Amino acid sequence: MDREKSSAQTKSLGLISTETAIKFFCLFVLVYGLLMAAWPAVGAVYSKFYAAGGAFLFGSFGRGGIVRFSQPEDSKDNIYITALNRYRVDKNGKMSGAQLNHSIRYGDYIHIAFLTALIVATPLPLRRRGWALVWGLILMHAIVAFKLAIMILNLFSNQRVSLLILNAFWKDVVVTTNQVVVRHLTTGFIIAFFIWVLVSFRREDWSKIAM
Repeated sequence: MDREKSSAQTKSLGLISTETAIKFFCLFVLVYGLLMAAWPAVGAVYSKFYAAGGAFLFGSFGRGGIVRFSQPEDSKDNIYITALNRYRVDKNGKMSGAQLNHSIRYGDYIHIAFLTALIVATPLPLRRRGWALVWGLILMHAIVAFKLAIMILNLFSNQRVSLLILNAFWKDVVVTTNQVVVRHLTTGFIIAFFIWVLVSFRREDWSKIAM
């Protein structure tokens, strides 16, 4: 009798766990899909926020460096980041610089949407999910700022700017970090996943999840 009861409880727990996983997956897909579909509506606002934040943090680079952010007219997904050296000016008064075209939609927003969907779909009390979302977005935007810093360092070490002179070791560090953290789409998803785990779960939650 006890064995049958224990077996029934085990099956019940397994059923609940499966149902919870299915609900989590469905809600995650729904929220993630809605956030990505909303880009045409929110993209212009987020791009302005990105440019304003970038200018506030990195508008100047030492005494000679200037960083400018501009958006191409034919694309709402991308932003131009231009590094200029005020000490290198041609006869026409034009500063020497280097520029890159960065995709905000697929370089940053896609990972923020992924993290948001993970947190919203997590079966936790609403208050905890709210705080997890706040801290998660703060950490994710700190990563965005770090990525922007790496891109700017890479631009200023460019020969056309030559404002930041790096030895071979540090040049390799900047280039490798730029390749892994900025250019690889998968890295952003991995970072978002670990942030989700960090801000969403406590030690006691794992025993409940295991059930």
